[in-house]
Amino acid sequence: MMGKVLLLAAAGAGYVLGARAGRERYDQISSTVGRLWGNPKVQEKVVDLQGTAGDLAKQAGSVAQEKVGAAASSVTGTVKDKLGGGSGAGTDQPLGDQHHTRMPTD
Repeated sequence: MMGKVLLLAAAGAGYVLGARAGRERYDQISSTVGRLWGNPKVQEKVVDLQGTAGDLAKQAGSVAQEKVGAAASSVTGTVKDKLGGGSGAGTDQPLGDQHHTRMPTD
């Protein structure tokens, strides 16, 4: 209960202080952030981070692809073992081609 009261008090204080600052303060903060974002050194870091993020994403994709391939091989081997290990059922034949039953024709 005390945590909720503290949260409400902090939210109320933030609202009052924000309302008093008004649009003028918002515009001041916005222009400062705009100048900072437009700084060539900041933009250089942004480009570097984008390149690093792209490289890391490619590496993560390769690792994920390897792990999925290994898991698929493991599952395939397990299924083949459970179905009979390569003789009869479980061979590379589709399920519908395993048994041929002829129906009498009249």
